[in-house]
Amino acid sequence: MAMWKKIRILVLFIFSSLACIPEPSPSLLGVLVLPLVTQTSSNFTIESTTPTDGATGVSLTPTITIVMTQALDSTSLNTNISCTPSCPSLSGGASNRTITLTPASALITGTTYTITLGQNIQSIFGLTLGTSTSFSFTTL
Repeated sequence: MAMWKKIRILVLFIFSSLACIPEPSPSLLGVLVLPLVTQTSSNFTIESTTPTDGATGVSLTPTITIVMTQALDSTSLNTNISCTPSCPSLSGGASNRTITLTPASALITGTTYTITLGQNIQSIFGLTLGTSTSFSFTTL
């Protein structure tokens, strides 16, 4: 009978000590991984421009900045940006949501320029503008 008491005490000890074992916590790796680029809008469109649409007295050597609502697929920009009347060659590029353009030489005084983004400019999430979108400004 003494043997059964020892086994019973041992079994009770084992079960009671199992309740003291902490549950494993989730891995911090899965919790702390953040996306590098997020979709800030379900629509892909122009958020803002510099110079603003309709601006007057713009420098003859402006840096044109276009901020989109989502990160850009920079390969879609090559043939999808135009300037009328004909601007001096525009150089620049895209970084995340921002397109930056700089004319190769001075613009013409007192001229209204229109920058048009073609409908095929695409976000990294696969959305396109859908329709061509423009903004204008007038130089000094």
